[in-house]
Amino acid sequence: GQIFAIMILTVAAAESAIGLAIMVNYYRLRGTIAVRALNLLRG
Repeated sequence: GQIFAIMILTVAAAESAIGLAIMVNYYRLRGTIAVRALNLLRG
């Protein structure tokens, strides 16, 4: 039970880190973060 919970937390942390990395790279590319432009990233 506890190992499963730790695994879930690890996966959630990894997803957050990937999302943050995408946002940082987008900011470096564009120089700004526009919500309207981010809506275009949706599939």
